[in-house]
Amino acid sequence: MINAERSFWESELYERTYDLVVIGAGLTGQSTAHFFKKKHPDASVLVLDRGFFPIGASTRNAGFACFGSVTEHMADMKIEEESNIIDRIRRRFNGLKLLRTTLGDENIAYREPGAYEIFTDEKIYEEALDHLDICNRWLKKAAGKEEVYKKTEHNGFPAISIDHEGCLHPGKMMNTLYQKNVALGIEFRWRSQVKHLDTEHSRLVLDEGIEFHANKIIVATNSFTSKIIDNIDIKPGRGFVFVTKPISDLKWQGTYHYDAGYYYFRGVGENRMLLGGARSLDIDVETTTEFGTNHKIKNHLLKFANGVLRLPKGWEIETEWSGIMGFTSTKSPILRKISDSTVVVAGLSGMGVALGMQLGREAADMVS
Repeated sequence: MINAERSFWESELYERTYDLVVIGAGLTGQSTAHFFKKKHPDASVLVLDRGFFPIGASTRNAGFACFGSVTEHMADMKIEEESNIIDRIRRRFNGLKLLRTTLGDENIAYREPGAYEIFTDEKIYEEALDHLDICNRWLKKAAGKEEVYKKTEHNGFPAISIDHEGCLHPGKMMNTLYQKNVALGIEFRWRSQVKHLDTEHSRLVLDEGIEFHANKIIVATNSFTSKIIDNIDIKPGRGFVFVTKPISDLKWQGTYHYDAGYYYFRGVGENRMLLGGARSLDIDVETTTEFGTNHKIKNHLLKFANGVLRLPKGWEIETEWSGIMGFTSTKSPILRKISDSTVVVAGLSGMGVALGMQLGREAADMVS
C-alpha cells in the first residue's frame, strides 16, 4: 500500500458523488454503464474492477453465442417452471440480438457456421428427439422462430441441428464495448477491489481505504458477488478450456454441444479446435472462485477428444485456461434491488454472452 496524502487537486477531482458506480467491468457491468450513459449523457458514471482487465468469465469463456441445447432444456425442466425457461430463452435470444446490433458483427468476429448437439448414447438421443416439439414450441414463443431444433446426423454422430446459433471473439467483444464506453465519457478504475459496500449511505470502500460515493450503485460481479453481498443465491463454477495447435483437415468447424451443455467445442481460426467443460465430472471441486486446472477434467477432455471426437494423432494443445461462472439454484439470473440505491445483477449461469448485455440494459433501466 502506498502512503501518500491527497493533494488539493486530487481531492477536488476524486472526492465527489457519482451518479452511478458499477462494480464489475465484465460484459454485464460495462453494458449497464453503457446504456445508463446513453440514456443520461450528462451523468457521471464510474466502473470499478478488481483486475487489470476483467478476469471473471467475460473474456475467458468459449465464445459461444448460444441460447441452449435440447438436453440443457431437458435438464432445466427438472429445476424450473416452463414459463421461467421460456423467459430465460427470450432473454438469451434478445441479448444476442442486442449484443450484435450494439457492437457490430465484424467488431466481435461473429459468425454462424452451424450449431449441433451430438450424442453417443442412443437412449438419450431418443429422449431428446421426444422433446423436439416442446423445445421448438418454446423457441417460437420466446423468439418467434420456427423449427429451430431438427433431427440430423453430423460427422457420423446422431445429432440435433440448432439454427440461429453462432460464435464470436470474447476479447474483441469486450474491447469494442470498452472503447465505446470510453468515448461516451465513462470512467474506469482498474485494480480496484471493493472491500466494503455500504448500501445505506451509498458508499464503497476499496482495499486501500479509498472511498467512492454514488447516487446509484450496480453490483455486476457474477460469481464473485458473495464476496461483496451476504446471503446471495450464487455459486461459482470453474470452467476449463483449451485450444489446439492447427489441425490439418479439422472436421469440427462448427459449434457443438454435448451432455446438457456441460461439454462444448468449436472451430477457432485456422483449423484450431476449442474444447472445454466437463465440470459435471467433478462438480464439488469446480465450485470454486480459484482459477486453475483440474487435471482430472483435463485428462478426461483429452480422452474425449481422442476417443469420441477422434482428432488425428499428434494434435497438441496450444493454450489452456479457466474462467469462473456464476450459477443460481434454478439458473435464472438475479436482477433485483437490495436497497433504494443499489441493484444486483448476477448469476448468469454459463450464458453470459447471451444474457450479459440484455441484463445490463435492464439493470440500467432500474436505476434510471
